[in-house]
Amino acid sequence: MMRNLLVFCLLAPSICLAGECTDNNWQPTFVRHDAVKPNVYYYTGSDFILMQNPAQAQQTCQAQGVRNVINGQTCQQRSWGDFGCGCNITPAPNATCAAFQAFLRRKGLLI
Repeated sequence: MMRNLLVFCLLAPSICLAGECTDNNWQPTFVRHDAVKPNVYYYTGSDFILMQNPAQAQQTCQAQGVRNVINGQTCQQRSWGDFGCGCNITPAPNATCAAFQAFLRRKGLLI
């Protein structure tokens, strides 16, 4: 498990260094939670898809797009990790994180 986290952090350090989602001013495309680390999920707008590795995350992001652009840029110009944040604050101050935490609870991954 630590090896997977190390691979994600080495190949896409921005997701590991990204802060927590703290408000609704920005909606992430990729989310993570300490309860399921090192896993990162892509949010489709209605479901969360587990990414197996950073290459899959970048390919998914390029093919499916991002929820909010950064300075007019998407995954065509930036790393997928730039479009993610953590969802460890409870209750979640971000709508995407609230949906992600509910998803984790339904899966029995978060109490």
